[in-house]
Amino acid sequence: MLSLLPDFADPVRLCALGKAYDGEVALADLPRLAPLLTSPEGQAAFVLAFDMDAERRPVVAVDVKARLALRCQRCLQTMYLDVDASSRLAVVSGPVEAERLPDELDPLLVENDRLELRSLIEDELILAVPPAPMHPPEACDARLNTWNDSIADDAIKSADAKENPFAALAKLKSDADSHD
Repeated sequence: MLSLLPDFADPVRLCALGKAYDGEVALADLPRLAPLLTSPEGQAAFVLAFDMDAERRPVVAVDVKARLALRCQRCLQTMYLDVDASSRLAVVSGPVEAERLPDELDPLLVENDRLELRSLIEDELILAVPPAPMHPPEACDARLNTWNDSIADDAIKSADAKENPFAALAKLKSDADSHD
């Protein structure tokens, strides 16, 4: 396996040669991932294996491991997500070819026989981030049950303190019934 990852390469050629790359890339070097992180510190370990499958399709196996610092959407504090993601991508030149792929392969659209290899790693990490990352409830600083219970108690006290707007009508009705 090669440890030096080129910036751009022809994935079909790499698959024909059976090349594989493994190593680490700094999270700070992944610009599309950066807005999702609270800190760009750390590394992502990766393995990119290029090969041809039984149908002679060029296929890329992507394996990525990283620890991402994300913002918990419940308490807004930093949380850590351990990512161990992998996928198998078939190199395709258009949507028609992508439609014919078996379910176990995802399409990898390549234009002009050129692909930024680092983008494969970045894509895998971005796909691993949940839409609303949150700590497990027991580890989160925001105690929603306590907060929701106190709001419900305040609402009940507030409702009890307010006079019923129909109480005046009920009094008028009882006064009218007593005069009859």
